[in-house]
Amino acid sequence: MSSKIKASFLFSFVASLLLSGLSCYSQSYKNEFGIMIDNDYYVAFQQDRYYTDGTFAYFRHALKQENLNAKFEKKIVDFEIGQKIYNPFWSHVPDVKQHDRPFAGYLYGSAAMGWFYKNGSVLKASAQLGVIGPSAFGEETQTFFHKEILKAYYTVEGWEYQVKDEIAINFDVSYQSLFYHSANRILDISGTSSVLIGNTFTGANAGLLFRFGNLNPFYESSYANSRIKNKKGDNRRTPLELFLFTKPQLNFAAYDATIQGGLFRSDKGPVTFGIKNWVYSQQIGFNFAWKHLSSKFIVTLKTKEIDGPAKAYHYGSAVFAYNFN
Repeated sequence: MSSKIKASFLFSFVASLLLSGLSCYSQSYKNEFGIMIDNDYYVAFQQDRYYTDGTFAYFRHALKQENLNAKFEKKIVDFEIGQKIYNPFWSHVPDVKQHDRPFAGYLYGSAAMGWFYKNGSVLKASAQLGVIGPSAFGEETQTFFHKEILKAYYTVEGWEYQVKDEIAINFDVSYQSLFYHSANRILDISGTSSVLIGNTFTGANAGLLFRFGNLNPFYESSYANSRIKNKKGDNRRTPLELFLFTKPQLNFAAYDATIQGGLFRSDKGPVTFGIKNWVYSQQIGFNFAWKHLSSKFIVTLKTKEIDGPAKAYHYGSAVFAYNFN
């Protein structure tokens, strides 16, 4: 929906980082700044449905490594702000009877800690505080990009039927365990799992991650957001990464307030639906990282999430990050 301006922004962002990197000779970095933008338009021209857009910015910092327990390679703290936007089969649905998913926005900030084990395992825990409903500014964001940037021939309509406001408090714990890598280390396979608890999203996920190409261990991989380090006297350059990956995953959803409305509200909104408890998702992606820079492009395919007429859907994600001291 806003892909033209976002593509231009991403190009300018990456170009500026490349130019700045030419004059920097340090080989290891403690900090990382990045952006991620999700949009269904990336993988389906003029598609604008369900989870249609997400914009995120984050800052990560590697904690000092000298006094860590011997089983850990590093710890990384992570701060993020983000917004997710959802709508029915299109962003122009003035007739509420045609809505097959609620309009909803989710705006949040989060703090997380990642523990990176020397054996390739990764444990992460995060807490999010935010809001769903009109106070998440989903309507304003979507309207601005359609009207002012894209100059769309149609108007964004239907947000007056969005889910009602509710403060969002959510927690997420994930664990990834490496259980196979080839002798030449161009292929590895990991098990992944996570548990989500909160009044916006509650559920659990389990899947497999396959990576193929020029790989780094997970404690220094851009896939795991762990290329930064903070070890005195260690200025070794983190090696180049260039690989493909895929992640099939089974998701159990116990509650989703962007579909069902606020958990603790009696008046959840004029349009809500029940959810499918079991959802299958498949990620297919490409990962590149070298010196200061890392990037990913991911396509996510999902089966139906809603107990109603809504269909399966898909979207793309573009990620760019810059490491610095």
